[in-house]
Order: sequence, then structure tokens, then C-alpha cells
Amino acid sequence: MENPFFSVRLRGYDRGQVDRAVARIRKAMEVGAPPHPDSLDNLGFQMTLRGYDTGEVDEYFTEVARSLRS
Repeated sequence: MENPFFSVRLRGYDRGQVDRAVARIRKAMEVGAPPHPDSLDNLGFQMTLRGYDTGEVDEYFTEVARSLRS
């Protein structure tokens, strides 16, 4: 699982929440206990000023879920 890069927009997902979610998933995968793909469908990130691009973040988690399903 590579380190994602997300663009910052005027309004977007809370960067800290997204970063923590990515870190938790990476750690779980490293120890051999990946999350269930369905748990990545709606992580409920809060919107904030100067947040990560929502489309990029959603696509990243969709791709991670897709790779876990295969």
C-alpha cells in the first residue's frame, strides 16, 4: 500500500482524520489483519476548510477496498 497524495482544497475532508485512517489501514495490513473492504465504503470524514480533495480521498479508499476484495 503506497503513501497517498491528496490535493488540498478550500473545503474538503479533515486532513488529520484522513491521515489517521490511512495510517490505521497501513498498520493493520502490515500485521496481516486488513480491514474488511465494506468498512472502507463510508468513513464519515468531517468537512473542513483547507481539507483534502473529497474525490481523491474517496477514490483512494475505493481502490484499497477493491484490492482487498481481489
